[in-house]
Amino acid sequence: MTLTALVALIWMPASAGSDGQPQAERVTGLAVTPREGYVTLTWRPVAGATAYETERIEAPKSSTTPPADGPVVGVWRPNRQVRSERPVFADAGFVPGVRLQWRVRAVAGEVKHPFSEPVSALTRRPPGPDAFLTEFETTAGEQYTSYEAEMDWTRRIVAASPRVRVVSIGRTIQGREISLFVLGHPAPLADAAAIAAAPSAGANCNIHGNEPSGREGCFMMIRELAFSSDPDVIAMLRRAAILIVPSINGDGRAANTRGNAAGQDLNRDHARLTQPETQAFARFLRDYTPEVMVDGHEYGNAGTCDLPLLWPRHSNTAPSVHDAAKTGLVEGWFYEASAHDGWWPCPYPPAGIAGAQTFTRVTGLKNMIVTLVEARSRGGSTRPAETGAPAENRRRKAYSQLWAIRGALAYHRANGPAIRKAIDAGIAFQRANQGPIVFHGDWDVRPFDAPHPGDRPPPPNPPGPDQKLDPPPCGYLLTTEQYETKLTDSERLPAEFRTSVGDRLAAHGIAVERRATGYFVPMAQPLRGLINILLDASTPPAPIVAAQRLDTCAGIRNSLIP
Repeated sequence: MTLTALVALIWMPASAGSDGQPQAERVTGLAVTPREGYVTLTWRPVAGATAYETERIEAPKSSTTPPADGPVVGVWRPNRQVRSERPVFADAGFVPGVRLQWRVRAVAGEVKHPFSEPVSALTRRPPGPDAFLTEFETTAGEQYTSYEAEMDWTRRIVAASPRVRVVSIGRTIQGREISLFVLGHPAPLADAAAIAAAPSAGANCNIHGNEPSGREGCFMMIRELAFSSDPDVIAMLRRAAILIVPSINGDGRAANTRGNAAGQDLNRDHARLTQPETQAFARFLRDYTPEVMVDGHEYGNAGTCDLPLLWPRHSNTAPSVHDAAKTGLVEGWFYEASAHDGWWPCPYPPAGIAGAQTFTRVTGLKNMIVTLVEARSRGGSTRPAETGAPAENRRRKAYSQLWAIRGALAYHRANGPAIRKAIDAGIAFQRANQGPIVFHGDWDVRPFDAPHPGDRPPPPNPPGPDQKLDPPPCGYLLTTEQYETKLTDSERLPAEFRTSVGDRLAAHGIAVERRATGYFVPMAQPLRGLINILLDASTPPAPIVAAQRLDTCAGIRNSLIP
């Protein structure tokens, strides 16, 4: 069935009543499917409906108790999903493990029609042993998990599950551990080299300290992977290494600030690597080479969807990597899953950030299949019960992040050969160093026909003529001073954390050759798309250092210092 035919089926015009308002039938066929921290509601579409409202209350003790009016907790609109023949809504925000009751009613214009018959269900308790519930869960979302509670939980879960190993990949400015959880079955692979040679996927959970829902979702995902007896979970762990970094920005989380202790927005530092946290993460990516990752955030636009997503779209991204992330992971897997589970994804709508400094952009340039995941930070008009109910709001965000993490892992498991083919093609594309190279500019995000989750994409941002090099340079030459001097490009960073251009290129894994005239960085290598961002004076807003652009490498090739 085409999208146009589907919309016509669900939203066919209805005849007007005596008051001139459209008529709509009472909703029938309501079904409730409990899932991890949310339930999926489905019902039969009704002619003339322009929206649906969902009511939720604690289930009555007796089935003979008359239905009671409760708050409207969700509003379904036609742009929530695609490729589904019935409306689907993910209701979340409640405390999991209790019995609840739902009703749904059709809305036709300004007219609200009678509710459906009520349906009750026992919601799922959090997976895994109660002893490993997080501080967030034991307080029902009243508190986020503290660093001290995280460290205690980490020690205990490593001791209790042979599937979990924790590696310290670095420390924050204030000395907090940055932990990498490595999971596998029956046990994790032994080291970074073994994991780099195997399939792997994972999550970066809390780069902005005041956006902690992804961190809580990652803790819940780790616990499920550590203890679940579900055959699908076991198969996932047998086939790939799972790599999760819950807290890259522990200092910012402790202070509830966006940036780290130096005031740096770490999601504007994944290329420049001025901070110890981003350097640690770059080394992790270099050594473990995960193939698929999600990047957890929160977005303060109450008018957007549940989960704005975005794939790597900087113009230097290899076509195969861009296409796998866009049409495979986001518009394919996540849009399809939302039509089944009821969450509402859409493209992250803001315009692209100058240059390439964010996690999603830089990892795409590193030939990884990734997506940004932005849990909507407020309930907005489609989740009105969250207004004035911060704990309900926090629970919905955390469980939507858990859904996204689980979805990315499932995508990786189901599409391993295609993912590896796209990555191999991306590496070959970059190594060839053919075709234009860009400082700033994005692949377009073409809108789908409305109503659809992808009908409001970010604005076009093609590279202008002054942002493109065609043909590309063959490489960049740095003087010894440029390469080795400790930089002061982060004013509030303590001196002991300062690093050189050489340190940062090494953290990325960019190949460098020592020459008689300094250090040569050839473009023909897997991270080609990142090199001009780091070293060319034309990079917006600024490169790490302005190296000498070489249009020809004649003479440089023969000046190698043994």
